[in-house]
Amino acid sequence: MKAIKAAALAVLVLGCATAPACAQKAKDTLRFPVPDPDAGIDTYLLPSSFNNVWGPSVYDMLLGFDAEKGQFVGHLAKGVTQPDPTTYDFELRTDVKWHDGQAFDADDVVHTLNYLTDPKVNLRFKAYWAWIKSVEKLSASKVRIHAHQAAPDSLMYLASRSPMYPEHAHGPAANKLDFAAKPIGTGPMRVVQLDQNTGIVAERYKDYMPSPVKRAAGVGRIIAAPIKDTGTLTATLLTGEADVAVDLPPDQAEDLEKSGRFDVTLVERLGYSFIGFPSKGWEAAKPLADIRVRTAIAKAIDRQAVLKIKLGAQSAGQSPAEALCPKEQLGCGYTKLMPAYDPAGAKKLLAEAGYADGFDVVISCFPASAPDATAIAGMLRAVGIRATVRQHPTAQRVQLINQGKIEIGYYGWSGGGMMEVSGQLGRHVDSKEYDDPLLAKLTAATTTVMDDALRRKEVAKVFDHITDNAYAFAIIRNYSHFTHTKDVQLINPRAVRAENVNPHEFAWK
Repeated sequence: MKAIKAAALAVLVLGCATAPACAQKAKDTLRFPVPDPDAGIDTYLLPSSFNNVWGPSVYDMLLGFDAEKGQFVGHLAKGVTQPDPTTYDFELRTDVKWHDGQAFDADDVVHTLNYLTDPKVNLRFKAYWAWIKSVEKLSASKVRIHAHQAAPDSLMYLASRSPMYPEHAHGPAANKLDFAAKPIGTGPMRVVQLDQNTGIVAERYKDYMPSPVKRAAGVGRIIAAPIKDTGTLTATLLTGEADVAVDLPPDQAEDLEKSGRFDVTLVERLGYSFIGFPSKGWEAAKPLADIRVRTAIAKAIDRQAVLKIKLGAQSAGQSPAEALCPKEQLGCGYTKLMPAYDPAGAKKLLAEAGYADGFDVVISCFPASAPDATAIAGMLRAVGIRATVRQHPTAQRVQLINQGKIEIGYYGWSGGGMMEVSGQLGRHVDSKEYDDPLLAKLTAATTTVMDDALRRKEVAKVFDHITDNAYAFAIIRNYSHFTHTKDVQLINPRAVRAENVNPHEFAWK
């Protein structure tokens, strides 16, 4: 870190001698580097981190969700009514224009939803819209959606996963990636330039129509050049060539904050990391078949210490994840909690199970989670379990689980990216990591319960069953932390985020 600082300071004068290096608040231009730009902005075809961050700044959805009030609010639609449990009527706003100046109307909604449900259209997450039976235009400003059956998560998919596309531009595009390369949305930022090698330039859309959950862009222009290496990213902050960096290593973020030139803003997200014990892995690591051993592992983990490793000084005042779903989500329910940190109790359980001398086990994780997993391995060794860490690519996880090669899994999870519990149920039950027919039966009972209070009670039976059987435990919540110059601020940083902070949410102080 000291070498990085020295190199950066050595070129500080040269960096600020050029106009791009000094374009800050005075020029209303925010420099916000990104690690891996895509060639287009389209969360349907390109469901990457880049698109999940930039998509909501370019496109809008019919509805939004106010997490603090726990209710849906209108966005491109003024609101929604339900004549019956499988019919949704949307009255659209008539004051919205696309970035090319054309008016938004019902044809755009019908086109987008028909595109998403078209059997010929291959999308990775097509199941998100499987509940839609048909869509019809009632007038230029009214649309009706018919569902196959009552679905408690249907509106949340429209509010979180369904940006609207312009029929006049997206429809004629033979290759939809051509549209993505030159995106036209109704969102707070209009894309001026987009290139996978040079990044993205976007400007505030002057005709943007805000809603209670999405305000106008806080800055006039954003330049997002590609920078993957954290050392280079830190150097660009120090030389004045960047204004914001996301998720720097905690020690680097702390050093920058101590310099007096930068602030660090922490944002809590719905997702979390969790430790799990897939049933097929018990064949290779037989001690894990004993619930006492799995419970002992839970007792051996100091989650507050893991949180400090992840966030450094920013962990002060933060708490570990409470359960496998956060109660901000619609439908989330639980009454049982992970056992408290108790290494003495862990040793006692291991002895009762016949493993007083411990055993060998492997913790599998994605590379990004390796520091946390390594710390957890050390905690397990402290109670006699000889744990080692094995990293593997994200794409191999399901295959390795099915092959019985995951003994203990430590993974990060986005929380499904929306304020609704369906994603959590899918991740922990539909993945079939645990050979337990009752778990599937309990989950099936949640799928058509429309009343949120009643649904939370049914969902609690699922997650309590997982906890009672020590199949999986949440460890720490996901966070994003932003290191930025002191003249930059994040709009409403305390709001719980379903997934990401979006570029339009930054503003000048």
